[in-house]
Amino acid sequence: MEKPIASSQNRRRQCWECHRRRLVCDFSLPGCRKCYTAGVECPGYDDKKPLKWVTTGEVTSRPRKKIVQPSTAKQHVSEGTSDSQDESWSLSVPRDRLITEPGAIVEAAYYSENPFITAFPMESLQAIPPPIHCTLVSLALSHRFYRLLPRNSRNDLRGIEAKHYQHRGQAIRYLKDEIGRPDKCRTDKTFVGVMMLLFSDVGTMEHALTRSSIGVISNTTSPPSDHISLGSDIRSIDVISQMYAGGFFPVLLCPPALLANIIRINHLRLQAFSQPSTESEGKALALLGRITAFSPEQWAMSCAAPEMGIILGHVYRSAVILYCILSLQSLCVLPRTAQLRSMTVTHTKELFEYLKQACGAPGIGKCMLWPLVVAAVCAGGDLGMQQFVNRQLSALGTDIGTPLPLLAAVVSRNFWESKSRTWDACFERPYCFVV
Repeated sequence: MEKPIASSQNRRRQCWECHRRRLVCDFSLPGCRKCYTAGVECPGYDDKKPLKWVTTGEVTSRPRKKIVQPSTAKQHVSEGTSDSQDESWSLSVPRDRLITEPGAIVEAAYYSENPFITAFPMESLQAIPPPIHCTLVSLALSHRFYRLLPRNSRNDLRGIEAKHYQHRGQAIRYLKDEIGRPDKCRTDKTFVGVMMLLFSDVGTMEHALTRSSIGVISNTTSPPSDHISLGSDIRSIDVISQMYAGGFFPVLLCPPALLANIIRINHLRLQAFSQPSTESEGKALALLGRITAFSPEQWAMSCAAPEMGIILGHVYRSAVILYCILSLQSLCVLPRTAQLRSMTVTHTKELFEYLKQACGAPGIGKCMLWPLVVAAVCAGGDLGMQQFVNRQLSALGTDIGTPLPLLAAVVSRNFWESKSRTWDACFERPYCFVV
């Protein structure tokens, strides 16, 4: 028979179940008799309340509402002035965290900094399938996390991060169940749910599986040891040339000729890391000459809007030249000569000059993430350039509704604070800055 034990300073006076039910616990071991009589598992007497997983939509408790005076209310997470201005016209939605189901989808839909979510009419929210429901909430939480990260530590934001992974995991479980059912595995709802989850991965994650489809650009911001083979394989140049000849590479609006040179740079970086050769410098200088010879004006003649084509051509030519010089110098493939230093300074100025035009232009401003990342590496010692890059990345994250630009801003600030100036010092882990 279980015997009550004397209360101790190191133990709770009640088990957590008796505490919840407001009962007097008899403090028996291994579990109290009141829980046994009620037919529930005694949660024990630990100092910390044990976790309990609940299904979506289930409510375990309804705490009393506390009346907080506006003058004395404290923010859970620090906010900038721009957020307080947004509050004046948006609904009263907690800016630091999203509540649990079922209110989370409503708050995610009204989340003012994620314009793609607000495209859903409020009357249709109840009809959204559960996988899409959870993915939308996860996307809003992820965006909020990176929005607040520059002004807060990860520990302060752990609750937001945990909820993001909880909703994302729930979406995966829903999709797993639907894919396993013959009557649902081929429906449009299941297909849209899978596609939305994959697209949210592209916008929030840096996993190798996500990066494989856009490895060309992800390899530029990843250490050579983490390169995806497809993104550094020169055999893929012919395929890209055939698919996008005379047009844009759709992920970047990058001229295909310059994209092919990005692949060649990735290939040289991978070779320099795995099989160093004395011939690498000559190949790198020849490649740099080919990139410099690219004419934005001539390429723009084939574009539907030549004026925009000239801006895009100059932005990406300068960005690719800077990537070529800085990334190959980081691996000691190119020497640090006065001539290359002069080219770096010249094309850094040109990149910022045309970025200011591109970021303010309708249509192409949303496709400037990768050039802005290159500009961030080049803005190491210039406060004005740093402020421009930081401002544009923050605005881009708000405009397109994905946390990737906000993550790029965090990476850039960490790089500037480190006082390092090499390319690989900025990207010590794999990133995928493609929208």
